[in-house]
Amino acid sequence: MNSFPRSKKEWLKEQLDKMEANEHAQVFQLIRKHSTTQFTTTQNGILVSTETLTDDCLADIEKYVTFSLDQKKRMEEDLKTRKNYERMMHE
Repeated sequence: MNSFPRSKKEWLKEQLDKMEANEHAQVFQLIRKHSTTQFTTTQNGILVSTETLTDDCLADIEKYVTFSLDQKKRMEEDLKTRKNYERMMHE
């Protein structure tokens, strides 16, 4: 059992649902690093109950998700900047 707030767990789930397969693999590595929790494998992926994860594990997942979101935002901003420069060069 953990003391991680339900609202944070729900936010994590929403963010994880939007992530790519390689990012899911990174999250699973964090889970495996922190615990020996049992998980269920289905044709759609691996299911893990957040109730069985430690606060440290959930905190690391939150850090990874936040990092990933920040990196995506930076990449989008960089792409916009590059497109602006390209447009200015062709004018």
